Amino acid sequence: MAGLFRKKPRVYPTFGALHASPFKDHYFLRLAPWDWLDRETIYVWDIHSPRMITMDPWIQLIYLDADGEKTVSEFVYHMADKYGRRETIPEALDQTILDGIENLLSDRLIELSEVKKELSPKVKIPLKEQQQ
Repeated sequence: MAGLFRKKPRVYPTFGALHASPFKDHYFLRLAPWDWLDRETIYVWDIHSPRMITMDPWIQLIYLDADGEKTVSEFVYHMADKYGRRETIPEALDQTILDGIENLLSDRLIELSEVKKELSPKVKIPLKEQQQ
């Protein structure tokens, strides 16, 4: 009867794309200033060209979590843990996140590092909070 209320260990997909990725053990951090456009959406100032960028929700999540404190692997498992115990973690969650990271890397909005890095004050908090 005591085993009746024990939590079963979390079962994750194999995350084959993550385990094969050269990024898996790298920390990722944002490089561009950002602010809230509305309650749900951010915009990012592109420091390489004169444009303001908005993002799909997944890409935005990755960007906001690009704090230089967690590895790509840690982030994938963190996002997997957001799914409830009764929900199925998508098999391709790792690939979706890796694709988002690659997009942000190609736009030079984030960078990878082999060691933890502290964010620049200009990208740590929203622009409006910096002006106060």
